[in-house]
Amino acid sequence: MWQLWLTGLIGIWLIVSPWVYSFSSNSGAMWNSIIFGIIVLILAIWSSAANKSNKSSD
Repeated sequence: MWQLWLTGLIGIWLIVSPWVYSFSSNSGAMWNSIIFGIIVLILAIWSSAANKSNKSSD
């Protein structure tokens, strides 16, 4: 379960990293980081939900 939390944190980090590392002026890199961060975060949430539904059906 900790892997899902770590994956979610990585997704959040990808979203905020353009401002932390000050590359938000480079729009291509900024949007790349934001889009991939959102994808990673959505997949982490989806995996967590699927994992919970599998455990509840056991």
